Amino acid sequence: MKSNLSTSTIPPILPKTHMNRITKKLLPSLGLAIVSTASLLQYTCAAFPDTEQARRDKIVVEALMRLDGVDIHSDPKLEKAVQRHLSELKNDPSQLKIIQKLKVTGLSERLVDLAALWGENTQSVQALELAMEQGALSGLAKSLMAKEPDDRTLALSRVLMLSSKKPVQDLRLALIDDNNVSKAIKVDAVVGLSKSKGLHGRLIELANANKLPGEAKILIGATLRNSEDAEIKKAAIELFPPIKSSQNPLPPIEVLVKKNGNASEGKKLYNGVATCSQCHQVGTEGKNVGPALTEIGSKLSKEAMYASILAPSAGISHNYESFAARTDEDEIVVGLMVSDTTEGVTLKDAKGIERSIKRANLAEMKKQEKSLMPENLQETMSEQGLVDLVEFLMLLKKP
Repeated sequence: MKSNLSTSTIPPILPKTHMNRITKKLLPSLGLAIVSTASLLQYTCAAFPDTEQARRDKIVVEALMRLDGVDIHSDPKLEKAVQRHLSELKNDPSQLKIIQKLKVTGLSERLVDLAALWGENTQSVQALELAMEQGALSGLAKSLMAKEPDDRTLALSRVLMLSSKKPVQDLRLALIDDNNVSKAIKVDAVVGLSKSKGLHGRLIELANANKLPGEAKILIGATLRNSEDAEIKKAAIELFPPIKSSQNPLPPIEVLVKKNGNASEGKKLYNGVATCSQCHQVGTEGKNVGPALTEIGSKLSKEAMYASILAPSAGISHNYESFAARTDEDEIVVGLMVSDTTEGVTLKDAKGIERSIKRANLAEMKKQEKSLMPENLQETMSEQGLVDLVEFLMLLKKP
């Protein structure tokens, strides 16, 4: 295809070196009849109707995403094309890859808004961490320290609870120590700290100093009582005794299997205090962290069902072993292995949040002997509640 345009009369949106790389490497794969520099300049030039401009901006961004070492801030027109495309994406989470890959700056407020909008998921955490990299931490801290936080701030607090970044851990400690911070924000901060084994000792200190809200003690008690550190475990048993609905211990499994349960009540527990749906899927409902339970009643006997609930670490399913990764900044991420490549590892935590760590930043990674599934679920319900839950699970069978 021969162009009728002169390269000297068309303002390029891409630096010449980038245009040459795109012409040779990318445009043929997009099915575009552009083979000359002049026609590429015409294609990436500004001053088009809005719909056509959006289409061209999209292809320019697609091209940039396949190249390495492109500095979009070195050319105002290139930067504007990327910014226009991001605006077109509105609330689409796919923009996070673009922002990260092309190092787009000046978007901290937008990223914080998106994190609040998307709720508690991987994309929200990524958006909030990108925003903090762009300087949003101080403003976020100021919002969280309000005596009466609004709904947006509370949403951000719940997202922040899922991050294990070192600056976030420092912020959590500051929030807990501030007497003016609301109880809801403090509870989120405490739960967030409990996800890092390296901070369990600090939580014991805070509990001894009466700095932890009562609600937070209930939420983190089981985690600390199951600590592999003998001293922390002993202190946690004294500071966070388990809440039992009955003074009597559970009978043996061979006795439990003979009891009759109410499946309707069991379903309520499954979706409620037992928190099963926070890690497992039944059909399309729930989170895809642990094994799907859609047909679990066809796979396990009632005895095995009780055993898997009461002692989840006794028989961890293949591909559901958990790993603990420590970064060079001493951040600890625990979760299921999603990917392990030469570039880095990605782990999915108990909340379904995926965390990626570059190989260069990975100080240590160790397979865990314990399951991500809590070992004390029976503490959240009565003996009859446990029987009801198993009754419900046994109904989940292959059609």
